[in-house]
Amino acid sequence: MEERAFDPIVVASAFRLQGVNFQRSAGVLAASLDWDENDRPKRLTALPFYLLVSYAAELFLKAALLKRGWSEHELKRFELRHNLSALAAELASVGVALSPRLGALLDQLSKQHATHQLRYTVLLDNGEKTFLPPRGVVLAALDELLSLTRISTQGR
Repeated sequence: MEERAFDPIVVASAFRLQGVNFQRSAGVLAASLDWDENDRPKRLTALPFYLLVSYAAELFLKAALLKRGWSEHELKRFELRHNLSALAAELASVGVALSPRLGALLDQLSKQHATHQLRYTVLLDNGEKTFLPPRGVVLAALDELLSLTRISTQGR
């Protein structure tokens, strides 16, 4: 079987589409959950919402980098895999400004996303060490990241 050449725009589009799927699913799930007066979850049943958000953020960051000329090899570097902070820093290094609020949110989500805390360890500490930001902040952050995937430039 012939191996196809890597097309960064095709892969970016696939990442963007899957990110949108996760984003929309997070929105549907959020509507069914109980939130407190500070827009934070009342129960750990909100963990799948944050898992979907984290994966959407990762895919949007990678799509934005690919649309700015990044290669598959660059995206597969070990230090970038599932590392939202590192991906955001790389995006900033190619001249893309993230809002301070988005940057701070990604930094806080990054460790638990990279270590898969939402999947494996959060129930062991009853969510006490888990970062569960307000729903509105998270959904606005995904909208900002999605907007960064629309831009296609030649080179970096």
